[in-house]
Amino acid sequence: MNSLFRFARLLTLMGLSDPINGRGYLGPETLMPLASVLAAIAGFFLMFWRVIVKFFKTMYRKARGIPDEVPPDMEVEESAEEHKEKQTSS
Repeated sequence: MNSLFRFARLLTLMGLSDPINGRGYLGPETLMPLASVLAAIAGFFLMFWRVIVKFFKTMYRKARGIPDEVPPDMEVEESAEEHKEKQTSS
């Protein structure tokens, strides 16, 4: 396909969306299914966002050869009140 034909085809496609001539009217019966599909996709991502992000993080780490994330071993410290109670009772 030569470039002149591609340009003419692009102009034709742009002409189809001309609201003045009425050829490119997009009414609610056309747009509602599209909006419904987009809403379904958005809902899927909202429901499973954490799982999707975790999957891509894992794939990125495996591709780069980075070890898996390991949560640090943290000891929970006693609260100040419990520490004072132990000191006063001893």
